[in-house]
Amino acid sequence: MKLHLLPSLCLIATLHGAEPAWLSTGEFQWESSPPLIGPATDTADPDVALKDPTLVFHEGKWHLFATHRRASGKVDMQYLSFTDWKDADKATRHTLDFHDQYHCAPQVFFFTPHRKWYLIYQLADERRAPKMGPFFSTTTTLSDPKSWSKPQPMIETLPEGGDKMRWIDFWVICDATKAHLFYTSDDGHFWRRETTKTSFPLGWSKPELLLKDTKDELFEASHTYKLKGREQYLTLIEAMAPGQRYYKAWLADKLEGPWKPLAATREHPFASSANVTQKEPWTTSISHGELIRSSNDEMLEIDPANLRFVFQGVDDEGYKAKKYGSIPWKIGILDFRISFLEETLNRIVFPKVSLRGATVEEAMEYLHVKSRDMQLASGERAGGVNSVLRTDEKASAATVSMSAENISYRDALEELARQSGLRLTIFRHRVMLAPKADKISAGPSESASEDPFRARP
Repeated sequence: MKLHLLPSLCLIATLHGAEPAWLSTGEFQWESSPPLIGPATDTADPDVALKDPTLVFHEGKWHLFATHRRASGKVDMQYLSFTDWKDADKATRHTLDFHDQYHCAPQVFFFTPHRKWYLIYQLADERRAPKMGPFFSTTTTLSDPKSWSKPQPMIETLPEGGDKMRWIDFWVICDATKAHLFYTSDDGHFWRRETTKTSFPLGWSKPELLLKDTKDELFEASHTYKLKGREQYLTLIEAMAPGQRYYKAWLADKLEGPWKPLAATREHPFASSANVTQKEPWTTSISHGELIRSSNDEMLEIDPANLRFVFQGVDDEGYKAKKYGSIPWKIGILDFRISFLEETLNRIVFPKVSLRGATVEEAMEYLHVKSRDMQLASGERAGGVNSVLRTDEKASAATVSMSAENISYRDALEELARQSGLRLTIFRHRVMLAPKADKISAGPSESASEDPFRARP
């Protein structure tokens, strides 16, 4: 895209990438892959489930760690590596024999200050006090499953707080100076501890309670990420609905919180059977998952414009197993799906846009007419864009000027928003330009149950 200056402007900045709509609306729609990795059955002690995935992409391969629960009841961790997800289930399985008892729920990342890979996990040992807690192992060779160091405890004392004095599903993320340890306690409590990066993986503070709800509404498998290019963090926590699991989401400007709900109800989830489509249905639970990161280091960055969620799933019948340990979990991927309107805004590219000293309302009407004329000229059915404009005193007095070639409808709207000081939000059926201070919410027609998003190509 070429962007030219007009005499009436001192400067037009390079167009910014449009902010993903979900950051404003909390609306998520996903498409699920088929199950990609299942329990191994060709051993003397076959697996019942493969679950709790964590992964990085390094040196041209995916490196995936997960919990595998065996028919004998033994629970430990497994490592697989592969170049393509279609071959993931054929990859060689390596059991990480860290301990003769229970260890599971791994997290993997590269800790830059130590130049080592870290595996964080929970380990149970009847000979210790406390019997279960957070442990770590390290390696400099990620691809060698035998190179991990022996398990070492991160915290030697019982957790304070929680109705049952429990802690589960440990998760580490760092900011510039501190490491933060998050976990839940299977009782509606979400906790955080911290230590300096120079003291990591030891030296943890006492726990701080961040969120509190019922057990069903705030259960386990919390995962926290930094949003790439933004001073903002996303936390996902698994919840329970009747007969299935699903995920909720919160946002914060710093890891200490406060954590504000983004998609944090059963009716408005991050990922559940209500907002996940499947070509061949195989799961009704979206459980213990990991967002694919854009980097492998301790900052745990994700690209907010490219969300993919690796998760464990199971159908209704499998979830009815008499014991949790008998549920036959498998691993799949959710791909974020943009709306048909968003596809249209990206697809329509104006050969030339020329605006000088127009009001925002005039500019939006100009783009609407040009879009309609382009579609009619190409023999398409003219599909207009339902636009909503809300202005404050400053924006209503602003004028916009732009001269551009080969600019998408979406980028043109984003530039109008930039010049007028407004925020662009793309809903399912409409676009809105509104003051940044305004609270933006979806209308009834944007509900997840209506007009499902079309699949991304």
